[in-house]
Amino acid sequence: MPVKTLILSHGDADGVTAAAIAKSVLGGEVVFTHPAGLLGDFREFAKGFERVVVLDISLDEATLHLLNEELRAFPGNVIYIDHHPLPLSGALSAPNLEFLHEEGPCAAELVFRFLQPSWEMSRVALYGAIGDYALASPWVKKALEKWDIKSLVMQAGVLVLALDGLGRNYQAKRSVVESLARNELPSKIPGLLQLAAEQSAAIEKMRLMLPELVKTTDLLAFVINPPASVGLAAFYAAVITAKPVGVSVEEKKGMYVGSVRTRDPRINLNLALRETALKVGGSGGGHSFAAGFRIPLDKLSNFLLLLEEAINNQLESGANVNTSLPSMEM
Repeated sequence: MPVKTLILSHGDADGVTAAAIAKSVLGGEVVFTHPAGLLGDFREFAKGFERVVVLDISLDEATLHLLNEELRAFPGNVIYIDHHPLPLSGALSAPNLEFLHEEGPCAAELVFRFLQPSWEMSRVALYGAIGDYALASPWVKKALEKWDIKSLVMQAGVLVLALDGLGRNYQAKRSVVESLARNELPSKIPGLLQLAAEQSAAIEKMRLMLPELVKTTDLLAFVINPPASVGLAAFYAAVITAKPVGVSVEEKKGMYVGSVRTRDPRINLNLALRETALKVGGSGGGHSFAAGFRIPLDKLSNFLLLLEEAINNQLESGANVNTSLPSMEM
C-alpha cells in the first residue's frame, strides 16, 4: 500500500511547483503553510500520516526548538527540503528526519533532484526556478537547454501571476498542484490565464500609483496595504525612490505581514529581519535579497526604526557582501 503522505509547502510559485513534483512521485495531500505557521500546521494536520514532506519553508528561530520536539515525537518519517539560509541558532535534528538543504537552487529544483521524477517534470521545476529568480544553478542551465525558453517563460509567468492573484485561496492552489503534478501547462489550467492577465494589470496600476503611496526614511521606502502584490510593491518602492531597501506590509489577522527587497549586495535581509522582527515580538527571515516578516500591528514604527538601524550597520561594516543576488541570466 502507498505510504500515507502529507505535503506541507509554501504557497508561492516555488512552493507550488515543489509540491507538484513531490505529489507526482509520492502522492499525498497538500497543505500550504509558512515559517511562523509551520509548527501549528504540523501539529494540526500531521496526525494519521505516515510521512510528512515539508517544502520551501524557512526555519523560524522563534519556534525551532518546539518544532524539533514535534518532529521527534512524530511516529512516521519526515522529509524537509529547503533552500533558505538557516537560522543562527541551528537547524533541525531528529532520528526520523531527512533534511535536505542547499542555498542557491530553488526548492522545486531540489525536490526534482531528490525524488527524480520523469524528465518531463523538469519543466515544472523550471517554472519554480523562474518564479524564484534561481536560474544560476548548473542544473537549471543544463535543463534550459532542453526546453524552448520563450514558451517556458510564458508559462512560468502565467503561473506566478495567477498564484499571486489567488492569494489565500488555498483550495484553488491545491487544484493547481494537482494539474501541475500531471504536467499540464499553466495556460491550460482553467482560469489561470485570465487571472494572470488581471493580476498583471493590477500590478501595473499599483506601480503607477506607488509614488503617491510610498513613504521613506534615509534607507527605506515602505508601503502599507498596497493594492496588489506585496513583494512587488516592496521592489518597486525601492526602485521608484532609489532607496536601498523596499518594504511593504499588509494587515492579516491582527498582524502586519511584510515583504522586503534589496538590490544592494552589501545588505543581507535574512540577517536583518531575523534580528529585528524578534525584538518586536514577531518573526522574520528568508533570502539575503528577498525576505519576509510578521509583526504585531502596533509595532510597525518600532520595527522600521530597528530595521533601518540594522541596514545602516551592515552598510557601514561592509561585512555582509551578498554574492547571491538573483540572476535572470539564461
